[in-house]
Amino acid sequence: MQNLGIKSRVVLLGTLPAVLFSIVLAGYAIATVFTTLEDAHYARGHMIAAQLAPAAENDLILEDMQRLQALTQQLLSIEQDLRAVVVADTHGDVLASSGESIEATLLNQMVTNHTPTLRKSNGVIFLSPIIMRGEKSDVVVGYAYVELSNSTLQALENNLLRNMLLVGLFGLLFSSLVAWFIGRHITKPIQEIAFAVDKVGDGDFSHEISENSSGELKVLQTGFNTMSQRLKNSYTYMQERVDEATAQLRYQTQHDDLTGLINRREFEERLATCLREVNQLGKQHICCYLDLDQFKLINDTCGHVAGDELLRQISALFVNRIGETDTLARLHGDEFGLLFKNKSLPDANVIINQLFKLVRGYRFVYEGRVFKIGISVGIVMIDTSFNTASDIMHATDAACHSAKLAGRNQSFLYNHADSANLQRHNAVHAISGITDKINDDSFVLYCQPIVSLALDASNQQHYEVLIRQVGAKGEVSLPKAFIPSAEHYNLMPNVDRWVIKHTFSAYRKLIDANFGKANYLFSINLSGTSLSDSHFLNYIQEQFSIYAIPPRAICFEITETAAIVNVAQTIKLITTLKKLGCKFALDDFGSGMSSFMYLKKFAVDYLKIDGSFVKEIHLNTIDYATVQSIHSVAQALNIKTVAEYVENDAILHELRAIGVSYGQGNRLGVPIELKHLIENLSKVES
Repeated sequence: MQNLGIKSRVVLLGTLPAVLFSIVLAGYAIATVFTTLEDAHYARGHMIAAQLAPAAENDLILEDMQRLQALTQQLLSIEQDLRAVVVADTHGDVLASSGESIEATLLNQMVTNHTPTLRKSNGVIFLSPIIMRGEKSDVVVGYAYVELSNSTLQALENNLLRNMLLVGLFGLLFSSLVAWFIGRHITKPIQEIAFAVDKVGDGDFSHEISENSSGELKVLQTGFNTMSQRLKNSYTYMQERVDEATAQLRYQTQHDDLTGLINRREFEERLATCLREVNQLGKQHICCYLDLDQFKLINDTCGHVAGDELLRQISALFVNRIGETDTLARLHGDEFGLLFKNKSLPDANVIINQLFKLVRGYRFVYEGRVFKIGISVGIVMIDTSFNTASDIMHATDAACHSAKLAGRNQSFLYNHADSANLQRHNAVHAISGITDKINDDSFVLYCQPIVSLALDASNQQHYEVLIRQVGAKGEVSLPKAFIPSAEHYNLMPNVDRWVIKHTFSAYRKLIDANFGKANYLFSINLSGTSLSDSHFLNYIQEQFSIYAIPPRAICFEITETAAIVNVAQTIKLITTLKKLGCKFALDDFGSGMSSFMYLKKFAVDYLKIDGSFVKEIHLNTIDYATVQSIHSVAQALNIKTVAEYVENDAILHELRAIGVSYGQGNRLGVPIELKHLIENLSKVES
């Protein structure tokens, strides 16, 4: 029923009661007729037997067998469906018979059991006693038997059953047609509504149904049309809102929220299109990288609100000077991209010079303060030597960097053969693998010993952890090849996290190899961006928890320039980790102008004297005096000193004469790979 349509349901509900009633009525009629026919059949058999008995009485008494035989034959010939006629005496002996024979056992069984009838598979035997009437009593002198066939009765029953079935089928067909006709007129409006609802479900709100019914169906039709129209209006309204939201989202994904210029992603897509046009159509395009000078000064002195306002004003000035086919984008911070389509280098230079002139005459005024700014521009002619838009962006960045190095507020044209640009491009390529999840095959850790210069040295061994980059062919690069670019692109926190994680993991292996005993101190360098990261302290504490190494085994090295990026955050990190047991060293000490002042702020355990004062200490009296004064101040503050660049015995002799606590350099031990150090230390302990 659940899978049937409404018309089928109406037809079924209309015909099912008629069918059930017809079946019951036909059954009752058939049963009644069949019972009547069988009763008439039995009555006829009893009547024939009853008529035979008195007719055979005289012939039986007179023992006239010939007449008795003729009587049976005559009866058999005149009565239809008679199969056998038998007259027997009281002993069961057959005196006369016509037709088929009846078994003597059946005759005796009927007499013995006083059974007037005996049913067989194909007929019925009827018994009637032959009685001789006397003055005083009646005497049974014999028995008359007749066997009546069922063939005529069965034929009548079959014919009657067939006729009644035909009548029933005709009635069923007629009632079905009537029910279909009625159901069609009743369900047609409902089917139209159902069809319309299905259309609405598919999003087609234009379908309407005719309101040609009456009563509740008309109310339903009118209500549906009203609902469909409202849904259509609502759908149209919602579609308009969706289109507006989609357009706004598309705009937001392509544009910078602050300036309204296109963003870096959209700029690079347009740059990629230009590169394809250069390769396929031979067109000429120019890409520029613009970096504002003095923007950081305005941000630091007046705040980010002032910096944002400057960016908005500069963007509006630039937009008014470029052509309709040119594209200006804000790439990042105070960095802009400018794309000249179908322009030669001289044509592009005309606009660039106009931008320089515009910036030179512009003054940014904020809260009564006046600032003068400048721009540095890197220019790249897009040609077939570039493979991707990213290559072009790196080239413009390198050219802009060269413009800054040349004195700022000028432009620089990128040259593929320029060594400075090539070096910067290689540096950018070197940091391409520094992401949130650094590939362990890209970097490796080394260690260099920090050796005590005192005669009564402690048993604790001290090592500085150093990072190296591994190239595609297995070549190992020093940090100066990739650290500057990593700092420029704010990727140093990722590097620092990788170093901490792998150093802790290596120390854990050392502890496990020595049955929980390890008396070593590993120094890890931290960058300024990591020190300013509010989540960095939590990361260090989490790694201590994961690898379960003693905090007293770790010393963090920070430089003066890194520490002053965010003094409050640096002090918080030092204080928290020193409470855990960690040690701290102030690296490159003496290279800044205010080194001694920061000793009061940062509670460090070691001062690592800048190597520029150490490497010629045996030759230069000023360097000697500087190291001696640094060591004296450190002694007064109960801080150990570490001298870097100890490359020969002469330097070592002077440091010991001053009393420097520790030394580090190739004379005292060259850097070796950390995993080899762990293996060597494990063998020694075992």
